[in-house]
Amino acid sequence: MPDIVSPVPGASPLVEQLDSSVTEIHITPGFGSRLQLVFHSSTGMPEPLEGALAAVTVYGDGRIEYHPADVAGGAL
Repeated sequence: MPDIVSPVPGASPLVEQLDSSVTEIHITPGFGSRLQLVFHSSTGMPEPLEGALAAVTVYGDGRIEYHPADVAGGAL
């Protein structure tokens, strides 16, 4: 699994190389127009990304890019 860091609202998009153990990525709608991201691997339990996202892009070369959602008051 990639080392996941809590996204900061208004920060630049985060791009990471996915670990080869990642077998599935679930992107689901959250509250409002937010997205939730969960990584599934062949080596353990599903690992959710903390915080809400505005957009997620998964590239065919094994990279993932996510944009933190701007939330009023800075709470995620």
